Amino acid sequence: MAKVASDVCDARYQLYHTEMIRNENAIRMKWFLKNQQQLIDQLKEPKFIKRAKEIITEKQKREAARVDKPIVQRQPLPTWRPPKSDDSINIDIMKPIDTDIKAILYEKGIPTFITSHNYLTKRFKEPPEKRFYFPDCTNWIYGWRLDDYPSVPLSEVRLRSVILAQFYQRKTFNLERDPEWFRGCQMKNAKNFNER
Repeated sequence: MAKVASDVCDARYQLYHTEMIRNENAIRMKWFLKNQQQLIDQLKEPKFIKRAKEIITEKQKREAARVDKPIVQRQPLPTWRPPKSDDSINIDIMKPIDTDIKAILYEKGIPTFITSHNYLTKRFKEPPEKRFYFPDCTNWIYGWRLDDYPSVPLSEVRLRSVILAQFYQRKTFNLERDPEWFRGCQMKNAKNFNER
């Protein structure tokens, strides 16, 4: 039977391999526990002790040959904002909060989690451009301060404008006779264009 490429995604295939890995690990643990004492006894043999000492001396020689560079203490990075402002420059990113909204936080007799929820709900009713001086994240750039620009005037030939102008007319122009220059559909003889 040909092997299908999607066998790896089959749940039975994955369970089979998981079980094989568990069995292999269990056999390794049994072997280690069975031969643990024998391994410990072999480590006490002189050839293993000699090899371990050689490895340790080689490591010490490599470390001694290495030139120790002086440890350079890195200076901490300066904070992005000075800790105290001299009020010559406004460094706040948010505009001042209205006192009525701020008073919601300090209402007496109401738990703090409710007052904080009420405060945030009231605060989030305002758009970010009324709460911040400039866009703080890239999501706010789209539509930031669109009120500063005049709205786009409606086109007179758009579908909605035409419908509003023709169907919902305030005056009953549609009940009057068509003007003389307007030629309607030819009803009788196609050769006579003046006949109605």
